[in-house]
Amino acid sequence: MSAGKRGGNRLLLLAASVAATFAVNAAGLFAGITIVLPHLFYLPIVLAAYWFPRRGIVASLAIAVGYLVMTLPVAGGDIGLIVSALSRAAVFIAIGAAISFLSLRLGEQEERYRGIFGNSEAGMFIVALAETVPRIEEANYVGATLLGATAGALIGEPMSRFFADPGTWDEIRSGNAVYGYETALRRIDGTAVRALLSAGRLPGERVVLTLIDITARKNAENALREANAKLNMMGRLTRNDLMAAVSTLLSRIAGGIREFDDPAFLRYLDGLDEDARFVQRRAEITRDYQDLGLRPPGWQPLQKTIQEVRSCLLLPGVSVRPWVERLEVYADPMLDRVFSNLIENAARHGKSVSQVVITYQIRDDGLLVYVEDDGVGIPEPKKEEIFEYSAGRGGLGLFFVREILSITGMTIAETGTPGEGARFEIHVPPDGYRIV
Repeated sequence: MSAGKRGGNRLLLLAASVAATFAVNAAGLFAGITIVLPHLFYLPIVLAAYWFPRRGIVASLAIAVGYLVMTLPVAGGDIGLIVSALSRAAVFIAIGAAISFLSLRLGEQEERYRGIFGNSEAGMFIVALAETVPRIEEANYVGATLLGATAGALIGEPMSRFFADPGTWDEIRSGNAVYGYETALRRIDGTAVRALLSAGRLPGERVVLTLIDITARKNAENALREANAKLNMMGRLTRNDLMAAVSTLLSRIAGGIREFDDPAFLRYLDGLDEDARFVQRRAEITRDYQDLGLRPPGWQPLQKTIQEVRSCLLLPGVSVRPWVERLEVYADPMLDRVFSNLIENAARHGKSVSQVVITYQIRDDGLLVYVEDDGVGIPEPKKEEIFEYSAGRGGLGLFFVREILSITGMTIAETGTPGEGARFEIHVPPDGYRIV
């Protein structure tokens, strides 16, 4: 029913109730009944104030005046009846004002809800659960478009018709709030759609569903994953060919060194051998880090990660002591390479290192993980240089350490005092750690 037709019907019903109430009260006054029948005026007052809240006070005032005009002439000089009529008229106006105010507030809340529901960028549905088959009661424009229909055409349709995954309704009916549940939808024309579902219970055995179309994102993710897999495969094949060629080159250089005894030529072969081994080391580095960023990050227990790294390293005379129990960080799966590099570098370059200690500190801007040793430390000019990529430099471990950490927003810096040991500080953002 249109709003105009509904408003016209309400006016007719209100006018009929006012006329009937005045007629009954007029008959009562002639019959000497002045107490019970005036209560009938509450009906048109409530209807007027609720249906037309902006005119509710005027309507209740008009009814009150009409009641007084009808009652006071009959009262004569009866003070009790006059006071009763005036009091009742005041109550009529007060009730009309109160209901008008509450109806206006209710209307504002409904308009706010309608604005959110109708203008949301997500598809929204109100679904009735009381029936055997959950059916759609309301749908906004985005939701209707998501399912390939109009909002009006969806009213009364079983919501389960559009879920390709039968486990979706089990999740919704569990009674718990649902957030970011990935599910498969089936449009009116049978087209598959991927969506993120959120659901919340409403009074009256209803549930509000929010659906966000992630089909394009999932397609892009799949395409990117396939492209990365192909690039990774090509990189692996190229690296294998390169390693084979370098091995052959090194064998020929070694043969040349054995066969020739010219000092100048041997120096030339030594240079070639050094260059070939540099290429070999670079190829080995690309092998170690070929999967960087390919797998999704996750929560990783730091104590367990460091203990596993420690068990794989040969560190004679060096004690590794992690004090990070219960700490988890959100990081790339290659987080173990970070601590493997830091610990191995300490043992290799720290000269007098006897222990490496890993601790953490919670701060307002996140968390700091400290990796400290008791070696010779790092000179001030090299504190930033050690993390940079430099063509021709042999070791790139710390460059990759910084790259691994940056995937999830972590940073690293060296803040130790030269001569007293190295100290690496890994800054973890506030949402990148948790204590379990």
